[in-house]
Amino acid sequence: VIATMRNVGRSGALAAAAGPTLGRTLEIKQLDVCDEGSIRACLDSIPGRHIDVLVSNAGVGMAGPLECQSLAAMQSLMDTNFFGLVRLVKEVLPDMKRRRGGHIVVISSIMGLQGIVFNDIYAASKFAVEGFCESLVVQALRFNV
Repeated sequence: VIATMRNVGRSGALAAAAGPTLGRTLEIKQLDVCDEGSIRACLDSIPGRHIDVLVSNAGVGMAGPLECQSLAAMQSLMDTNFFGLVRLVKEVLPDMKRRRGGHIVVISSIMGLQGIVFNDIYAASKFAVEGFCESLVVQALRFNV
């Protein structure tokens, strides 16, 4: 099992919770979903880049009136919550399709199904995730993914 973090310098709590499994059945690696190079470097460090199960749960939140949010902050949120997932899937899916097997588990939010006041951009990012996954499953199932 490989747990990934954007900043492994903050892995203390995870390492403590892992206990004796750390270094035996659990590894912690650096991976920033907003950086294609980081994703590739992490996957390249895995023998054969063989991923059986991808669990994608990277995300950031944003709450407040739309007019109080900067466009840069909105773009950053979409880059993490939506495009981060797309980058990960884009890297692991070809191998899963070749092997005709694998699982992609995406952690989303109820706000991907129903918007909530003052969560406009966050909800939009999660709606995008839901639409992406609904569309992707049609082709992925043909490859037993």
